[in-house]
Amino acid sequence: MNKRQSNKLNSYQSVKGVLEDNKSIYEPITIIKQSVENFLDIVKEINKIGTRTEMDTTGETSAKIVAKEKLATVASSLAASAAVFAFERSDIELEASVAYTYSDIRYARDMESFQMASAIEVELLSNEAELVDYMVSPENLAELHTLLEEFEDAMESKGGVKSGSVAETRKLSILFRVADDMLNKRLDRFVARLKADHQTFYDAYNNARMSIDL
Repeated sequence: MNKRQSNKLNSYQSVKGVLEDNKSIYEPITIIKQSVENFLDIVKEINKIGTRTEMDTTGETSAKIVAKEKLATVASSLAASAAVFAFERSDIELEASVAYTYSDIRYARDMESFQMASAIEVELLSNEAELVDYMVSPENLAELHTLLEEFEDAMESKGGVKSGSVAETRKLSILFRVADDMLNKRLDRFVARLKADHQTFYDAYNNARMSIDL
């Protein structure tokens, strides 16, 4: 889980707290109750995967810093092209799977950076033929793979411990996208519907939501 995701999860927890403190308001309304339960299930799953993918890596060698910066630059650039491709095809899962910026990759823990870049590589290879028109060439993919290997070697020479998986990193990105959609397209609107009769709940919920949108 990268820093941006970690901050977002903390905000989800704030929303969760408000929802759990106000069950009596929405539980009699089946459609809202189901939406809340779905959101809480997603947050629970994010927590579970986040715990499994965490690791502690201390110190950075000069070689590892250089390798990480190169990997972040190339992976994020290719991810941007893939994101345009995904958007034009309304492929929400693919768009979420490559939604990593240079900062996400460069400043994450080492293994998380490796997993993010690896997840990007998997998606690029899965759509290799179509992505040629989006400025992703076979040479670009070869360069990305080489940089992944160089960064992995740099991590191993430093004695980093691997944890989690590329598949879990991809799943985590999708879960965050689903959670955001659940809030933006369902819960926000349902809570707005309850505003007239439950102003205090409405205010508390929106204060928690504001911290997510910062």
